[in-house]
Amino acid sequence: MFVYARGLLIAGLVLGGCAPQRHALSAGAPGGDSGGTDLIAALDEKAPLWLAEHDVPSISVAYIQGGRVRWTRAYGEQAQGVPATPATLYNVASLAKPVFAETILRLAAEGRLSLDEPLAGHWVDPDVAGDPRHQRLTPRIALSHRTGFLNWRFQDSSGVLKFQRDPGTALGYSGEGFEYVRRFAQNKLGTPWEALAARYVFQPFGMTSTALTRRDWFAGRIAMPYGREGRYREPTVADSALASDDLYTTVGDYASFLVGVMNRDGLSAAYAAQRDSSHVANTSGSACPQAGVPCPRSGMGLGWEILEFPGETVRLHTGGDWGESTMGLYFAESRDGVVMFTNGANGMKVMLQALGLLFPDTQLAANARGYH
Repeated sequence: MFVYARGLLIAGLVLGGCAPQRHALSAGAPGGDSGGTDLIAALDEKAPLWLAEHDVPSISVAYIQGGRVRWTRAYGEQAQGVPATPATLYNVASLAKPVFAETILRLAAEGRLSLDEPLAGHWVDPDVAGDPRHQRLTPRIALSHRTGFLNWRFQDSSGVLKFQRDPGTALGYSGEGFEYVRRFAQNKLGTPWEALAARYVFQPFGMTSTALTRRDWFAGRIAMPYGREGRYREPTVADSALASDDLYTTVGDYASFLVGVMNRDGLSAAYAAQRDSSHVANTSGSACPQAGVPCPRSGMGLGWEILEFPGETVRLHTGGDWGESTMGLYFAESRDGVVMFTNGANGMKVMLQALGLLFPDTQLAANARGYH
């Protein structure tokens, strides 16, 4: 599981084996340094082998160096007989959450809402209306995964949303919390969530191939999800926008977003600092997988998990739905990073190997080696 035993953002690592077609395209202007042609050549050699080894149809990669996107690559097939390219659209699953969090932060920076106002002023879920603890919920508590909810209400045997603990007291990853804030924001502002995301994130970051709901231009571009049993399934495309899941985008678009986040583009220093600092520690687990490699301090900012190694701070998020696995991360000190999308259930295994190739000398990669 990624990244380490006590990590929140996890995906299964199960092996398989078939050989997808290789296809690679690049964008940008790679130079002769460590982020340039030598690294691309190494990835061109290894990525098709990893896809075949782990039975993953495709991987798309955007490499970020020094706070800018250096290049993008795509390998394998987005569907049977259809090569993946940098224009391929992936459902990035929970990588929707950082986009939602950024939208809420920018709304707060404009004074249209407050991170600390009660959500109950504009939304109360009927399931918790009788529990006075719903009055304690705020955007900040939800974006840092401290609502006290399970990830999804259906995980409770009753199928009803319940507080598992008092809001604000402990870390507990919850998509329900993000959907709670979405309903609050839509009600307060009288604007659909996707319109808010487009205005505050998609347009400012130049994300022209990104959407939360069905578009005509999706045709022929979607990476078909591929399960561990070795078959494709029709992709899930939402008809109403979620805050927590089902975002369709290209690896280049999401890399543009990640660069804007790390460079704090268009967001005041005060709000960026709140996003980038840990609001709650993750104390749920134990040791790292690699002997002699420091374990990070783990916590949650607003929309991002934060790993603090000695001298190395990583902000990241992963995503995973049936037959889909994705990752975005950056190193705060160097402003290097990567976005990786796969359309295979075993995609995390491939992404961890790519992580080791792209950032071999980092403590993050040393930890990740324990999982492959």
